[in-house]
Amino acid sequence: MSRWPGIVAAATAVFSMMLSSAAYPNEPATPGIKGSVVFFYYQQWDPAVVFYRDVLQLQPIMNEDWVKIYQISPGAHVGLVKQGHGYHEVADDKPAMLSIITDEVDSWHERLLAAGVTILKAPPPADRQPQSGEAPIRGFIAQDPGGYTVEFFSWQSPQP
Repeated sequence: MSRWPGIVAAATAVFSMMLSSAAYPNEPATPGIKGSVVFFYYQQWDPAVVFYRDVLQLQPIMNEDWVKIYQISPGAHVGLVKQGHGYHEVADDKPAMLSIITDEVDSWHERLLAAGVTILKAPPPADRQPQSGEAPIRGFIAQDPGGYTVEFFSWQSPQP
């Protein structure tokens, strides 16, 4: 079974979150869309649940024995699917990233470090400006227990 539909769906969901009316408050919402959920699939279920529920302290909105959905912000969610359930299979390659927009980059970085979370890329100094060709953001990248990357960032320049 090809994983491309899942990769495309995950990437689309992440970009939908980034382009939501919360990110662009002066733009009208896309008709009929109320939010999005990015689903990640896990072989080791319990550590992933602990990470999103206890470390990130996200609000659960669905709590079944094979799928859990946590709210990141209004309209933005992450779903955890236990191996053997859902549409996709668990895979070693994790070509999806959950990006969380926050003005508290340093607080999140400290919290994840204190929890022993693997940090793949530390945040740059607060006064560092993006270089030519870089996104106008400041953030860091962590790894969840299943190997997915989770980015926390803030915009460094106003977004439309």
